[in-house]
Amino acid sequence: MIAEKAKKSIIHEDFLLIVAIFAINLMFLRIIGVYEEQIYRVLNIPEFLTAHIVLEFLGILLFFMTYTITYYTFNKNMRLRLLVYSSTFFITGSVSFFHTMSYKGMPSFFTESSAPKATIFWMISRLVLAIGLFIAAAIPVDKKTNLKREYFLGGSIVATLAIFYIGTYKQDLLPPMFIDGQGLTPLKIYLEYFVMILFSVTVVFCIRDYIRTNNRIFKIYYISLCFAVFTDGAFTLYKSVYDTYNLLGHMFNIVFGFLVFRAIFSYNLDHPYNELDKAKKRIKRYADNLEEVVENRTAEIQAVNNKMMEDLEHAKRIQQSLLPQKSLKIFNTKFISEYIPCERLSGDFYNIHALDEEHLAMYIADVSGHGVSAAVMTVFADRIMKPTNLFHSGENIISPSEKLQSFYEEFNKSDFPNEMHIVIFEAVYNIRTQKLSYCSGGMNVLPILVRRNGDWELLDKSSGFTICKFAEFYKPKYENAYLDLNRGDRIIFYTDGLVECFKGNTLLKMDTIVTIMKEYRYKSLNRLNERILLEIRENTKDGYIHDDDITYFILEV
Repeated sequence: MIAEKAKKSIIHEDFLLIVAIFAINLMFLRIIGVYEEQIYRVLNIPEFLTAHIVLEFLGILLFFMTYTITYYTFNKNMRLRLLVYSSTFFITGSVSFFHTMSYKGMPSFFTESSAPKATIFWMISRLVLAIGLFIAAAIPVDKKTNLKREYFLGGSIVATLAIFYIGTYKQDLLPPMFIDGQGLTPLKIYLEYFVMILFSVTVVFCIRDYIRTNNRIFKIYYISLCFAVFTDGAFTLYKSVYDTYNLLGHMFNIVFGFLVFRAIFSYNLDHPYNELDKAKKRIKRYADNLEEVVENRTAEIQAVNNKMMEDLEHAKRIQQSLLPQKSLKIFNTKFISEYIPCERLSGDFYNIHALDEEHLAMYIADVSGHGVSAAVMTVFADRIMKPTNLFHSGENIISPSEKLQSFYEEFNKSDFPNEMHIVIFEAVYNIRTQKLSYCSGGMNVLPILVRRNGDWELLDKSSGFTICKFAEFYKPKYENAYLDLNRGDRIIFYTDGLVECFKGNTLLKMDTIVTIMKEYRYKSLNRLNERILLEIRENTKDGYIHDDDITYFILEV
């Protein structure tokens, strides 16, 4: 709201400034009109020509100085406006020179100097100037281009020579602008009005740029254009090429030339150096206070980091609270588990719970990625997989394949990113019949069964599709596999972090896991778990860094 009010204030201020400039100049012209008999006169030719040459050459000098600035600074910032400015001021300065040398009373300039010839050159220079500045103002301030400036200079030279040739040798191709003894023709006056309109529209464009950039240089620029309007206004009033109105128009032109030079010089040369000076002062100020700034920034970052670590610690405890107890006995079936995240939050999760007096459900899963995003996904998956009421279909227990089918469909209804996915292994154990039914949802490592007698096998009879956002293209079919178990048989369910090869190192090989489980098949689950943990510590004690979560649980019948 405050910024909007400030913007409106700037618009009102600029409008009032333009009105004031126009009012003062109109009042000045009005005073001249009221006291025309006392003020108006036709100067003698030598006196006027001296003043005319001085004023014109000052204007020409300003135009060529402006051309030089725009032409040679273009390669520094490649702004398209500069190319338009350079061509405009080169042609205007050159044609203004032809006008000065062709003025009535001057020596012959290739052909006889005359008022009609000088007027033609003057009118062409004003048209080129007005159209060029209008085009430049219509181009966005910072619009870049890869055009070569040499092409524009070459085109400007060709255009200047063409204007010189037509104005000097082919005046009859153009309608008269001034008739000796009569004064200005209607065409000349209408063209001056057209030029004034173009300058006025350009003023509006400049005010737009000033409001957008809040750069006071644009204010100087549009003020200069206001004087350009009155320059051409004065040239609609003169009756003799040596009278006071003609001289007044040249004075307005000098004011315009100086202000436009000042604006373009400041924006392209003075302004960058001022910005550089400000930047140096800021750097010096930062350097003087660098130690204090670094300490403050470090303290701020440390505070934010501590808060983030605290939040992650809370999230870690919440996530771990969703997991079952490390050592668990449900009816006559024992479980032991380990959960070692590589970061504070893990993408692995598992659960074990009773469905009824005869059935136990268990699953282990691995979410793509680690950290916060993976942890959020585990909460979603646990909400879908854990509720026991979803495992019942009337009097029957829903099979693992049906459960994963339901999970796949629910996952595809969610708004999780398409790249996220879950691999999962689901099993249901019947305590009474000692039969295990299981189904894989794209699990990349297989549980290992080690029987009491030392035989072992992989649970590899089911290979379902990964849980991912792919329902639009593919509907998988999950199938159950079945396994008969005996008292004392053990199954280890795990994620790939336990056996994954990272940077040439494998934490535990599958053969090692089988060997340990066979050696400890007559010992307690706790002793078996301690032996596996010892093997993990042995493989990580030499500075080995593991880049994945380690999760497993063991079932004993």
